[in-house]
Amino acid sequence: MADVLQFADIDDAVLATYQNLVKKGAFLDMQTDLTDHVAVREMWKEKQKRFDGGNDWEFQIQVDHNHSARAVGMFQTDGTEMLDTLVEGKVQPRHVNAHYIYDMRDKAFQRGGKAIVDLVFSRYVAMMVSFYEVMEGFLWGSPLVTDNKSPHGISFWVQKGSDGDDGSFGGLDPSGYEAVGRANILTSAQPRWANYFADYESVSIEDLVRKMRRGVRQTNFRSPVSHSQPELTAMKNGIYVGDTVIGLMEELLRTQNMNLGNDLAAKDGATIFKGTPITYAPFLDSDSENPIYMLDWKWLTVGVLAGWEENLTAPYMVPGKHLVKRVDLDVTLELICTNLRRQSVYAQIA
Repeated sequence: MADVLQFADIDDAVLATYQNLVKKGAFLDMQTDLTDHVAVREMWKEKQKRFDGGNDWEFQIQVDHNHSARAVGMFQTDGTEMLDTLVEGKVQPRHVNAHYIYDMRDKAFQRGGKAIVDLVFSRYVAMMVSFYEVMEGFLWGSPLVTDNKSPHGISFWVQKGSDGDDGSFGGLDPSGYEAVGRANILTSAQPRWANYFADYESVSIEDLVRKMRRGVRQTNFRSPVSHSQPELTAMKNGIYVGDTVIGLMEELLRTQNMNLGNDLAAKDGATIFKGTPITYAPFLDSDSENPIYMLDWKWLTVGVLAGWEENLTAPYMVPGKHLVKRVDLDVTLELICTNLRRQSVYAQIA
């Protein structure tokens, strides 16, 4: 029979279990209704940008040139004008917490060995699934301006425009944010600080595919002068849709013999647009406007405070419950976009 753990040894057993992530004790995971946490997988786990210290993360945008170039004649008097064309973007990080608890009198701790591993690991997994579940919503979401806790997700940064817009930089200041904008920059004051948007009626070559083609051309900005820019990652583009859109695209491909030239195509079971795989994001199923997000990850990412990516505490006593211990997961993060003109969204606006 296994030796009974003393209370003083239980915390060490818990630490050893989740630090080493012992993979014992299989169980069926039915903790969420989402079939895939795409934003967590593709952003949180792959597209993080670490920022050191400080409450605000800042970047600069040059929103205009100085308009000094002109044709001149010989001996002409010089014209002199000073234009301040730099605007500062500012993002304030947000904080997310998850936790699990255990009572030191739990039977598993008295049994020792595998029983401890099974109990602690199942509670650790439940905490992490809770974290990833809420993070999926945060990474896609757009909180109210009065919400000073939730991170600002993709649908906040990449705004839908107006009904009937066939394609323009109509992704303006989010509703409720007309006084603060995105990254503390107002589109109403800086019209170039806007994302691309097009309203579509049907998933067809003549409508959606044509508008996506045009959007790719319209967002392909290249500076005529080489200089350092606030790129965030080296990752490639991504296209994200809900079930309705990906299903209609697959049907469209079947009617066109699985290929629409250089635009929409099928390869190895995936639907591809201009070489970029179209990813099904289950979270978008709840959006009745059937959006297609075309994102340039060089300029859009999850910022995390260095050292606070997934900070896991040692077990500590819950106040007022001296035999109950708690383990916390703390994260400091915020989405940040340094170039809205490289982002686009297409939606069916009623």
